[in-house]
Amino acid sequence: MPSRDAVVPFRHQFPVYSAALFSNSLTDLVPIIVPLWLVALGASPFVIGVVVGARYVGPLLFSIHGGAMMDRIGTRRVMIFFAAISAVVPLIYPVAPWITAVFFMQLVSGLADQLGWVGAQALTGQVLHGNPTYTGRLIVATRIGTWVGPPLAGLALVAFGHWGGFIVMSLWSLGTLLSVLAIPAAALPPPSGARETLMVSITPRILDYFEAFRLLALPMMGILLAASAVRQIGASMQNSFYAVYLDGIGISGDMIGYLVAMNGVTGVFALMTGWLVRRYSEYSLMIITCVLSVVSIAVIPLLTHLAPLFLASGVRGLALAISVVIIVSMIARSVGAAQQGKAAGLRMTCHQAINVVTPVVMGAIVEWAGLNAAFFVVGGVALLLNLWVAWIGRKAIAP
Repeated sequence: MPSRDAVVPFRHQFPVYSAALFSNSLTDLVPIIVPLWLVALGASPFVIGVVVGARYVGPLLFSIHGGAMMDRIGTRRVMIFFAAISAVVPLIYPVAPWITAVFFMQLVSGLADQLGWVGAQALTGQVLHGNPTYTGRLIVATRIGTWVGPPLAGLALVAFGHWGGFIVMSLWSLGTLLSVLAIPAAALPPPSGARETLMVSITPRILDYFEAFRLLALPMMGILLAASAVRQIGASMQNSFYAVYLDGIGISGDMIGYLVAMNGVTGVFALMTGWLVRRYSEYSLMIITCVLSVVSIAVIPLLTHLAPLFLASGVRGLALAISVVIIVSMIARSVGAAQQGKAAGLRMTCHQAINVVTPVVMGAIVEWAGLNAAFFVVGGVALLLNLWVAWIGRKAIAP
């Protein structure tokens, strides 16, 4: 593939940034809307954890398959198909107000939504060539989505009830669809496999999974994926019980949206990543920011006033932005153009394993020891795992 310093025309860059904006920040809208919908339906903490975790079962099982489809028949085709599904399913939630129905909709929409972000990451390698500067801009775009989307979702909840929140989710997926349609054909490499119909490609192939997991044989890939997975524990904590905690201390839906949006405000520091990695070790920066991203969510039960909550959210946004730029860029540079989808799918598979387990574990701890204890216990484990990854990976990656 071209070097990371290759120049990419802005008309090729912009639709990728836009696709990343909508597909990534959708995961910031869902944790505001769905858990509060489950509270309104009378679900217990453990059931909330199970239903929230169900959203990530499909991506856990099929992110690699989705990434392989992108490599084989084209990222654009696959993203269009799943973005269309992602735009329709949110509108079904409020007309099917049963916990069992929500569980199954979580399975479908979770897979469709996450494959949009898998595709955006694949485009980081296929169109942007893993360039840290371009990737930094892409992550800033995702933070703009985080800055704008959650407040809109919160305001829609306050103004129009749960219908308003789900309509915003649908519109966000429509944004992903339109962005992908705007990518020039000349910007994309040809698919690596034979031309085949999308319906044929949907059938999972065991060989795709073997080829994806073979990437773990690369020491750098193994360490990067471990760091990315441990970092995801903090995201899963926020995606499951963050809104429930804030709602419990009397913070309104629109203000919850502004707090989540603070992640996006400080996410503009992703633009500094290219400058930072030219002066400091990428690996050390990755570890430091991963640790900060976990600590800033684990301390939430100690904070009951808006000022420290906004500060914690700001620190988290900065740490998330810089760490993901480094991780995505290094992964994109570690594999060839024909494997970008599989690499992105493998990363998302690691994430989804965390996303399935963490909400269920937190829900169980909430029922056993309370919500505060759940944040402290899970956050403490994540911090220890971050330090373990730092220790085992230094010789493999650090200069």
